[in-house]
Amino acid sequence: MNLELFRPELSLAIFALIVILLDLFVSRKGLLVIVSLAGLAVSAGFTMAILTGGSPQLLFNDMLAVDGFAVFFKLLFLAIAALVILASVDYASKFARFQGEYYALVLLSTLGMMLMAATTELISIYIALELTSISLYVLVGFLKDTKSTEASLKYLLLGAIASAILLYGMALVFGFTGETRLGEIAGVIHSLPLSAISASRRR
Repeated sequence: MNLELFRPELSLAIFALIVILLDLFVSRKGLLVIVSLAGLAVSAGFTMAILTGGSPQLLFNDMLAVDGFAVFFKLLFLAIAALVILASVDYASKFARFQGEYYALVLLSTLGMMLMAATTELISIYIALELTSISLYVLVGFLKDTKSTEASLKYLLLGAIASAILLYGMALVFGFTGETRLGEIAGVIHSLPLSAISASRRR
């Protein structure tokens, strides 16, 4: 297993931890913004370093793939996260005690999106989606006032329902194909006769 392909995600997780720990010891909260942006830049650098035009490279028992598609969306998510951090500096100053947690959650949410772009398997898709969603649930209610708490609760309930429906659909796909990897699911569906697919839809 080539762990060098996982360096963009690993470095982003490490920087999220650094931001949380750094918040305990520094009084200048502007330093947290710099460290967060540095984490995004380091992750983007590792992503560019593994950019390849060849065949996709797989890791973690073929659960993640590194190809042009994944690299493009990883860079896109990193760029969007950098813009979010820069645009929310004034917003984050409203909660002086929790700025480290705020920036760390932005990084972790970005990490989930990066994993989702590279995953090739249903279970890892769900894990990556939940990592992104849980971080966003907390971020929505970060101000802890009436409006943000209500919005966070509604988002949590909507996300829980959507997550349940997603799991139900994944269970149906697994029951129909006996596979969780996307490539093997596609292969099973292509190998079925059209009459079998039509019969399954009528059920």
